[in-house]
Amino acid sequence: MNEGERYITAKEVGARVGLSPATILRYYREGRIPGRRLPGSVRPIRFLWSEVEAVWDCDRQLSLGDVA
Repeated sequence: MNEGERYITAKEVGARVGLSPATILRYYREGRIPGRRLPGSVRPIRFLWSEVEAVWDCDRQLSLGDVA
């Protein structure tokens, strides 16, 4: 984690990589990208861009059947 880095939503990750928030959340559930379920009653999933970027491989992600 970079100093001062904030958590971002699936929508924000999707906007950066050209995929829908639903696809980003599916990638998280499948273990393809890292994320965190935050505490609270709703327990939203949030991402650190530096962690997602470190594992992101667009060619590999799209080869698994996803459309940009």
